[in-house]
Amino acid sequence: MAQNKTQYNLRTADLDNGIIIVDDTLTIYHFNKWLELQTKIDEESVVNKKLNEVFPNIKTKTLIRKIKTALRMNTPTFYTAATSHYLIPIKINQFKNSIYEYMQQDVSIISYDKAKNLVALIIKDQTNMASTNALLNSHIEEIKKLNQALIAEQKLREKQHQQLLTSSRSAAMGDMISMIAHQWRQPLSLITTMMANMQVKKELGVLDEATLTNSFKKIEETIHYLSDTVNDFRDYFKPNKVKSNINLYELFSKSIFFLKDEMSQYNINYRINIDKDLEIYTYKNELLQCIINIIKNSIDAFKEKTLTNKNITVSLEQKADKLTLYIEDNAGGIDKEHLEKIFEPYFSTKSKNGTGLGLYICKTIIEKHLKGTINIYSDANGTKVAITLPTLL
Repeated sequence: MAQNKTQYNLRTADLDNGIIIVDDTLTIYHFNKWLELQTKIDEESVVNKKLNEVFPNIKTKTLIRKIKTALRMNTPTFYTAATSHYLIPIKINQFKNSIYEYMQQDVSIISYDKAKNLVALIIKDQTNMASTNALLNSHIEEIKKLNQALIAEQKLREKQHQQLLTSSRSAAMGDMISMIAHQWRQPLSLITTMMANMQVKKELGVLDEATLTNSFKKIEETIHYLSDTVNDFRDYFKPNKVKSNINLYELFSKSIFFLKDEMSQYNINYRINIDKDLEIYTYKNELLQCIINIIKNSIDAFKEKTLTNKNITVSLEQKADKLTLYIEDNAGGIDKEHLEKIFEPYFSTKSKNGTGLGLYICKTIIEKHLKGTINIYSDANGTKVAITLPTLL
């Protein structure tokens, strides 16, 4: 069973990643120089030992399951710093980083020698990225607090429609930044992991053309996704005082771009029952802001429910030169006493978490800017918002 120390040394000494070669029983065959430096443990002292004996914190069943999956499917499996934090406990310099005690790690498990049931565990230090995300989250919270303070201050000074509209969009920006930061973490982690995989596979001599092509394709698709996120964010907050023809199906599809992760988290189904070719001539961003606000209210209503079947449905009724958009949920409805005040400024059913401006701003936009009407109907089953607009503004 004894292995020559250099047999699995390969060309990993200069890699800025940890490399451990183990079999499906967690027996160690190689422990590279990077890990020796980080853990202060020599390779000779751990070769032929069990990884979970050297590092007792490892969840043995989980790791073995991931290893067997990688061998069986011949495709990488992963641990991510965002969810698992680390596989190997490596203390970090607290003078350089005061947020984490241990190095935050992305770990890729790739098949190395199927005949011998060997895999390579590739450990990448993601502490800086994790620290940046934590710092970003703290800044987002500060932005939200500042926005709430701004809204409270403006409540004392003035209630003019245009100023409240500006305040609402400023407050929404904090939430949008939070959503974008959340949506960016996974793609960025995927790109860095795939690049590390290609680098290590090249050093191990197992990088083939198909893997290279597939990896580049996935990286390119991920970069396009990140670019689209920025473009949609920029378009949403761009002042738009120009009327244009708007495809309503596309607009409702676009409206959940920043909300889809939250919908997925709470298992909410979103259905659009609208003709895909139907258009309306109006102000795009103003209507989009109202739609996002209304759908966000439905999502928030579901957060306090234990329903097994959560639905938000969009439908449309067209008559002559007007159309009515319906946004309906089954989140249990609004109390009758609240329904009468729902469009009043600073009235909110969300206690301290709501500004009370969302639906007031929607009503202002729809009636003053889009020349339409908005009504809300609610019962014990759910809530329906009806927006009636002229097809040609």
